Amino acid sequence: MALVATDDALRERLEQALAAHAGAPAIVTAELDRVPALRAAYPATPIVAVGLRRAQIATALDAGADAALAGPLRPAELRARLRVLARRPETRLRVGPLELEPGARLARLDGALLEIPRGEFDLLCLLASAPGRVFAKHELDPGRVPGGRALERRAARLRRRLGRHAPMLVTVWGIGYRLGEPA
Repeated sequence: MALVATDDALRERLEQALAAHAGAPAIVTAELDRVPALRAAYPATPIVAVGLRRAQIATALDAGADAALAGPLRPAELRARLRVLARRPETRLRVGPLELEPGARLARLDGALLEIPRGEFDLLCLLASAPGRVFAKHELDPGRVPGGRALERRAARLRRRLGRHAPMLVTVWGIGYRLGEPA
């Protein structure tokens, strides 16, 4: 469970509210402006926006939140929403010989299980969520430091793991990356 809140008091209330929750992974945020970046970075993880005004609920949902709660934090309602999200059927992403199960954090290539670290798995999930689409570097790494090479190194490691299917991960020079069917 990830909590996103800059207000320490609110973070503490969220932690207390979720102390007994042992469901599927989710991101709970009290920062409406962070929802689009969180959705881009974690495409398959449920996001719950909390502490909103009623007028902000539609905005949060349109920005990518899976659930939005208005008003003061009600722990029982938050836990219930998380249980509902955990009951949703598992989403599988497939691109050619690659199959991903984001909720279980499993990746298979030609049916064989791949051992992929979290950062590379998250990158692969985002790219597989829209095969053929070119993702800009800032979409793939929202906290990117200008001139930093972390994303490029992650893509290179991912290509090594893909082996003979490495050409699926295409660099679009000056823009970013896309994942496509092998040629």
